[in-house]
Amino acid sequence: MPNYLYCVFAYLMEKRYFRLLIFCLSVSVLASCVKDKDDEERSPYCAITAFSVGSIITYVTTTDAAGNNIVTRRVVSGNDIPFSIDQQASTITSVNALPNWISLNKVVPVFTSYGNVYLVIDGAYYGITSGTDSIDVSEPRTLACISTDGGYEKKYTLTINKKVDASDMIAWERLSVADLQLEGSHRALMLSAMYQDVNGADSLVRRMFVFSNNAVGNPQVTSTTERSQATTWTEPTELTGAEGVIDYNSITVHKGMLYAVDQEGKLYSSTEKEKGMVWTKVADVQLQRLLGSDGLNLYGYDGTEILGTQDMNTWIGAGQADLSMLPSTSTYSYYYTSKTNADLTTAMMGGISEGNTAYGVSWYKMTSAVNEYNQPWSYIQVSGDNTHGLPHFQELSTIYYGGNLYTMGRRALSDGTFKFDGFYCSTDNGIAWHLQSEKWLLPTDLNANAGPASVVLIGETLYLVQSGGAVWRGAIK
Repeated sequence: MPNYLYCVFAYLMEKRYFRLLIFCLSVSVLASCVKDKDDEERSPYCAITAFSVGSIITYVTTTDAAGNNIVTRRVVSGNDIPFSIDQQASTITSVNALPNWISLNKVVPVFTSYGNVYLVIDGAYYGITSGTDSIDVSEPRTLACISTDGGYEKKYTLTINKKVDASDMIAWERLSVADLQLEGSHRALMLSAMYQDVNGADSLVRRMFVFSNNAVGNPQVTSTTERSQATTWTEPTELTGAEGVIDYNSITVHKGMLYAVDQEGKLYSSTEKEKGMVWTKVADVQLQRLLGSDGLNLYGYDGTEILGTQDMNTWIGAGQADLSMLPSTSTYSYYYTSKTNADLTTAMMGGISEGNTAYGVSWYKMTSAVNEYNQPWSYIQVSGDNTHGLPHFQELSTIYYGGNLYTMGRRALSDGTFKFDGFYCSTDNGIAWHLQSEKWLLPTDLNANAGPASVVLIGETLYLVQSGGAVWRGAIK
């Protein structure tokens, strides 16, 4: 090609691509001024990045054995309701289906977001404050997150799933267990322990213990883990390490350890790894029995007052009133942390007392990590207008589930036989107890005349053990 033609062609090409470049830049600038819907939804300026709900309180009406309507207060902790956020699909959904009976009319959402969050109903926007405002989530709801400058909006569909069938039914299965040797009275409880596996990750082990006396009257223990689901048990083994005889009826779980006293009142401890077989002395105190734990202190009774300790060395008075009503057998203790104050704990304990032959006994206290706010243990008086006190059974076994206390035991009849009424539930920290006749039912083949029985809760599974070696596993549906 001649040089002059080459120069002309090059010039035209230069002009053509220059114009094309200008055109592309113009389109790009114009497009950047238009907020495409997809761009808005993916904008970092408006997004809900974390979502949970506060504890949900529901009042459920059931019917007792006499046909009377009973209203119970049930609490599902917000910590037990995980959510999944799908930013691509713009959905916020509960991971697990909640019980059928739960009310979703007043749910308090707790969220973290870029921008402000609104509840959208029929095109109207209602502002929501995290952790404060309640909303009705009985059906899927639309939440809108709008950037603080008002330029972007992203909408989410919030759904909390509920089970279709009636919940809190217990499906019992009797297990064939040949190596659980259990005669007479016993004490069953569960201990959780955290270990690190070979990869350094935390691993939770939950072990169920059953303490009793062997044929010659010495205390023994057998146990099983959550993994085996009570199908295999350790061989019953006598307790060792104590200078005296361990009082297995006093055994208490406190800060991931088992604690007990011997007949001289000295305090001992055992661990999950020791399987409750080996006991080590931790204090030369003079206690008649242990009473329980509030997560901060371990409590015992020395014959003159209730004492509490955090370090097993210094014991501080925690109550001197109504001491004749302290539980002496079938003792239970549970505690929970206040949702409004992480330092405040409500503790409950109870059982059977020689001081009250009409009812079992219930106690409570408020505990704070700030010592000056700690309150002494208080006995819950069973007044004349309260006909729903803790039943005075031959022996009690109590668990804490869903914010409520559940207890069971054998009632002695006039003809010398025994019967199980069923589970009694308290929704108010042990003040009033009501028989459950619709959902929380005992196994139909549980025979009260075969011996005492104890119930232990591990997660969502109940385990019922009875003297003679019978074991039932119950799944809470």
